[in-house]
Amino acid sequence: MKLSDLQAQKRQIFIEMMQRGALKRMPRTRPRDPEEEQVLNRLAHLRWNRWLQNGTLVILAPRRWRLNLPPEND
Repeated sequence: MKLSDLQAQKRQIFIEMMQRGALKRMPRTRPRDPEEEQVLNRLAHLRWNRWLQNGTLVILAPRRWRLNLPPEND
């Protein structure tokens, strides 16, 4: 399996979870490792910027935004 295939599969799962609102989890009981936290913050920042550049994320106001998810292909 190619990396691009795996990324496409993970992206599709992520989109489906966002649409269902299934990304709500219980908070961790153990604090994250500081290095892990930095990596996760960097990844989230890169994803946010990528969404802004390709139009998936639209800033409506300083504290309002919209995530344009692709339509379902069912």
